[in-house]
Amino acid sequence: MGLFSFFRKRKKEEGKLQPESKWKVEFKGSTITTTDYDGNEHSIALRVIHQIIIETNDSGPWGTDIWWRILSDDGILSVPGGATGEMEMLKNFQRFPNFDNEQLINAMGSTENAEFVVWKNE
Repeated sequence: MGLFSFFRKRKKEEGKLQPESKWKVEFKGSTITTTDYDGNEHSIALRVIHQIIIETNDSGPWGTDIWWRILSDDGILSVPGGATGEMEMLKNFQRFPNFDNEQLINAMGSTENAEFVVWKNE
């Protein structure tokens, strides 16, 4: 399955990805904002992001087996795979210079406990 087929499939199954799809992620101007299961909102400015990691684990398909970790000077913003807005988030991240699509592909194929650095501010 190709990378974009993987995300299209996840998008079609979004209603089935509870509770991951209850999370929302969106870009608002120069910030990225998440809203979690409980409605708590967290934001960070894009300019302070210094690394983006995809963390995988062996809890799938029943658990949340993919997490985006967005590291910044202000802390870590976490987004589960399957969150509403994940595709738009990915498209925005792929505009970052030197975004590593190969690491993204490796992460999407992983069923192990692992971390994949997909972008680092250098």
